Amino acid sequence: MTDLTPGLNERISLTCAAGQHDFGTGATSQTLGINSNYLGPVLRAKQGQTLPFDVHNQLDTVTTLHWHGLHIPGEVDGGPHQEIEPGATWSPDVPLVQHASMNWFHSHMHGLTAEQTHKGLAGVLLIEDDASLSADLPGTYSVDDFTLVLQDKVFDGNGRMAYGVSAQVFEDGFEGETLVVNGTLAPVAQQVPSGLVRLRLLNACNARFLTLSMATGPISVIASEGGFLPSLVETETLFMSPGERYEILVDMRALATNTLQVGFENEGFFATLFGSGLTTLDALTLTRNSGKGFDGAMPNRLATLTLPDPTQAVRTRDFRLQMDTGADLAALALAWGNVCGGGAMAINGQPMKMDRIDEAVAKGETEIWRISVDDMLHPFHIHGCSFRILSQNGGPPPAYAQGWKDMVHVEDGWSEVLVRFDFDAPENAPYMYHCHILEHEDCGMMGQFTVG
Repeated sequence: MTDLTPGLNERISLTCAAGQHDFGTGATSQTLGINSNYLGPVLRAKQGQTLPFDVHNQLDTVTTLHWHGLHIPGEVDGGPHQEIEPGATWSPDVPLVQHASMNWFHSHMHGLTAEQTHKGLAGVLLIEDDASLSADLPGTYSVDDFTLVLQDKVFDGNGRMAYGVSAQVFEDGFEGETLVVNGTLAPVAQQVPSGLVRLRLLNACNARFLTLSMATGPISVIASEGGFLPSLVETETLFMSPGERYEILVDMRALATNTLQVGFENEGFFATLFGSGLTTLDALTLTRNSGKGFDGAMPNRLATLTLPDPTQAVRTRDFRLQMDTGADLAALALAWGNVCGGGAMAINGQPMKMDRIDEAVAKGETEIWRISVDDMLHPFHIHGCSFRILSQNGGPPPAYAQGWKDMVHVEDGWSEVLVRFDFDAPENAPYMYHCHILEHEDCGMMGQFTVG
């Protein structure tokens, strides 16, 4: 992935196009990319900038580009209402108001999100602010500061990327058996200087949850998707859903080498191949070279965050994710543009419908959103905001998920978040809430809401 830092008054051109890419199998796969054959750039910008994008669609089908994690008005959010026809250009001016955070952008075309994102329409947007730029942390990009896009793939007998849907894929989401890091077969290797190394991690899988660990020592987490945690959190494992982002530090002073490892849970079809349980794969091996890098200490304090206060909420909304809605709703879901192979999924009894507003939210008011599901583990994402998790699966979230988030896990019991929206999202450009298993989203497990 290339690094692209926009100038203050420079329009940023992003071109979505078909390409060809060798993931390291020796064969060329048919892919999609943004300014490249596969994936998009890493954009770095600063709080207070407005990014003037020109998004060109050179595909033979319609697409969109959603700025996942940004606190921005609905009209520039890049959801399914901001369609870009083949040959057309979308030119949003995107204001950056939030604190330092790791965000990303990806296709959000209704019914095509899963396929287009999996094939490569995804990039990363890093926001810095005065506090992050002056923080005592490694920050020399591609020397001691790295962005990792983690994905799972299936390759056919000729070594070419294969993506296809079936009844099983619609139910579970698309899962591959091969780990890819920044478009290259894992494991990948990186020489780094002595000192602390910062890894910014994105789970860009369509459906697979990842269990991360280090070969030596715990994982030291400093930030979740909405920004810095109050203080560093050490954990033996870091559990990431599709769409989640975390930032970690690795101390390369005492060790000559250390490896970031990724665990795949073997379920269903993959359990018959590899046995049930967790398969651990090496993702990135860091090897210390003779250079002198960032020699600061592991940070004690990172950001000032007060505890979330549920008494601030003026109302509570419930969202019930539903895997099986029956034949009647399946027919409606298909007519409404959902792609589910003859079935349908829903939220609160309704599959996604582009011209139906499901909720109307008042700008600036704090609410509690409660989410439940009738089967399996789901990641739930809300557009246009960051929130604080009050409970996850009926209990407290892990310490590394107690900062600002835009993803929450939902399985057993209610997951509850404290949320507020500060920008308008009108009826012609509403925000989305949805499962971030992308096949589930395409299948109808998505709703939309206005803010005003």
